[in-house]
Amino acid sequence: MREHPLKAILSRIMRGGGDPSEFELAYVHRGAADDQMIIKVSDIIRLGKGSFLLRDGETQIPFHRVLYVLDGKKTLLWRKRIREKG
Repeated sequence: MREHPLKAILSRIMRGGGDPSEFELAYVHRGAADDQMIIKVSDIIRLGKGSFLLRDGETQIPFHRVLYVLDGKKTLLWRKRIREKG
């Protein structure tokens, strides 16, 4: 089975030559402003098969809640597909 495209991008950022603190990730977080939370990729300490773990060691975010990933120049690297209703 193929690796999730989001995991591949995050893995490349975290293990690549760039600075993970320059990359931004937004995910669905009920109750937050606009129901989303924006973090730096450097806040991620571990990637799993279908989720990632944040620096606090307790917060696990499933990939299906991630909305987008931006680089330091605000270039969109990945965005969640929006399924059309109908």
